[in-house]
Amino acid sequence: MSICGIIAPALYTIVVIVLSFLWSDYNPVAQAISELGGPDAPNAIIMNTVGFALTGILITAFAYGLHRGINEGRGSKIGPALVAVYGLGMVGVGLFPWDKANLASSATMMHSVFGWIHWIAITLAPLVIARRFKNDHKWKSYRLYGWATGLVTAVLIVIYLLTAAGAYGGVIQRMVVGAQLLWIEIMAIRLLRLSTQSST
Repeated sequence: MSICGIIAPALYTIVVIVLSFLWSDYNPVAQAISELGGPDAPNAIIMNTVGFALTGILITAFAYGLHRGINEGRGSKIGPALVAVYGLGMVGVGLFPWDKANLASSATMMHSVFGWIHWIAITLAPLVIARRFKNDHKWKSYRLYGWATGLVTAVLIVIYLLTAAGAYGGVIQRMVVGAQLLWIEIMAIRLLRLSTQSST
């Protein structure tokens, strides 16, 4: 399961960067990531299936492994469940593409719902999981990072809400997503190292 958590952030990042370059009219500084999966995007199918849906499935699988890897699966399931919600929300985002030209469409509204659900879930997840780290010496040193990630992500989301329509909305959104995915990547790498150590 740790491999899923390692692959997911890298896969998502590569897809977003490559598709941004392939779309000559796309401006990543100002435009939202979701526009890469919109009806006008030249490679929308790749963004929605690989960038969103597949990444979400991998993160959902990783959530189970993370739960099992902290305190040997003992403790609150809320934190890992929030990670799973994040993954499933990303799948939902891919199933309902965002249409910038038709914000009142059912697909766009569902995209927004799934988008906010998964953002809120992954903002809370590091904070909640950090509490489980307290009772596991193998994870205890990651508590501060979990708290910092949750708080930084929350601040960035507020900034994004205030600047999404501005010239740097795309940059702020990428900072939010980057902080979220970096936390998943680091947790997955730690989980892999622990599983490798226990098997030797």
